[in-house]
Amino acid sequence: SRLKAELVQHIRNVVRRCIVAFRIAAMSLASSFVGRPVHEAGTEGAPRLAKDEDYAKAVCEAWAADVEIKENPPKEQSPYVYNDAGVKLHGRLVYPSSASGAGVVLLHTGAGPQDLFLQWTAERLAARGATVLIADMLGDNSGLAWDAQWSAETRKQLTDDRALNRSRARLAVTELSKVPGVDPEFIFAIGYCFGGRAVLDLARMGPEAGVRAVASFHGVLDHGAIPDGDMTSPKAPMILICHGDEDPFTKPEARAAYETALRTISARWSLIAFGGVKHGFTNPAQAFNSAPAFGYDALAAKRSWDAAMAVFGEFKSEFTGTSTTSQASS
Repeated sequence: SRLKAELVQHIRNVVRRCIVAFRIAAMSLASSFVGRPVHEAGTEGAPRLAKDEDYAKAVCEAWAADVEIKENPPKEQSPYVYNDAGVKLHGRLVYPSSASGAGVVLLHTGAGPQDLFLQWTAERLAARGATVLIADMLGDNSGLAWDAQWSAETRKQLTDDRALNRSRARLAVTELSKVPGVDPEFIFAIGYCFGGRAVLDLARMGPEAGVRAVASFHGVLDHGAIPDGDMTSPKAPMILICHGDEDPFTKPEARAAYETALRTISARWSLIAFGGVKHGFTNPAQAFNSAPAFGYDALAAKRSWDAAMAVFGEFKSEFTGTSTTSQASS
């Protein structure tokens, strides 16, 4: 009966909430289910997920306080392994409890795909009905990219070869389009830092990008010696850039060159520059980063997230709404 079906669904939702709460509580103690702190060297089955204990604690506390996830927890998370010309890539799929058809590719920072912050972000998107692929740009199955030297050496091939970087980002879109419940007409992309530049390069493919819109959070901006697609096409992605004006990884002249490039190709774009805001401003763990280039800014984090959801919401109404997470209010 209808009443019985509703009761079963309610019980399932309660169980999912309990599982989410238990998992986050366990990680907030900086301990994985195998008894190893999540910031220590990992394995493929239990990767390293954080820079250090402060990083893990800050992200997990924000995650545990996230109202939207509590009210609409994800159906499940699972590893997703795919291949790029012999390079094994280790992504992660996050499924919503009720799929809207939308899909979002998440592209990581230099710290790689094995990151608590990305898992939290994926669940925020799943709470709004999106199926999310945390993409792997580096071939990192165990959190190796938390080691700065390994990350720099591995990223160099992609930073030197922007075409390869873009094609690998595009591959993630293709992979997500194959997932049941995802409508290929409604795929979006979000990138942070290193991944921010990747989604901006992806967007400049025009209709061939396979996404409706992209959002770059503290992405590295430059002109980029990369061919452009037809950005005047109605199928070309909308572009949102969220940038801290005290981010030293983007020089003023590089930002100006990037803006000029977008004007030249008639892209549909918006740039929000936050005064006095540093690199990494969306991540509450950056409050514990002693490097002067980095810093968390709660107001910029909220406004940039809400701006991205508004842009995506022009195509899928499930994305719209006011951010109510602890990232927004802390």
